[in-house]
Amino acid sequence: MNGKGQTTVETAISIILLFLLVFGITEFGRAMYIKNCLNNAARAGVRQAVVTRNLSGLPISITSASDGGYPDIQTKVINSLFYMNTNNVTATIENIDGNSTAQPGDNLKVTVTLSNFTSFVPKLITIGNTLIGSASMRYE
Repeated sequence: MNGKGQTTVETAISIILLFLLVFGITEFGRAMYIKNCLNNAARAGVRQAVVTRNLSGLPISITSASDGGYPDIQTKVINSLFYMNTNNVTATIENIDGNSTAQPGDNLKVTVTLSNFTSFVPKLITIGNTLIGSASMRYE
């Protein structure tokens, strides 16, 4: 009997499974990196928001193209997103205590959302379409 054909088939199946495992690990690591960047951007944005005087009109939505009333917060959030397409990023500043104007002692929350996250191999590995990072601090 000749076992060369059997070895070739087993090797082909093993290599496919190995590549699928490697791509899965890579995609999961990339998704965790992006989520960590979103958390850091939210942290930077909320740090800027809690020291911004007369913060009103909450909740506020910030995008990379918005000309909103708080460009310093927008700059902190967008500049914290390294190696990402910021066109798909939206940040929201809200007062957890429900007031539309931030008062000393209120808790502010910044949520940074990345939509349209796509995998390198979208037909085989799907992690999700939206990744979210958030942070909150007390307004001073």
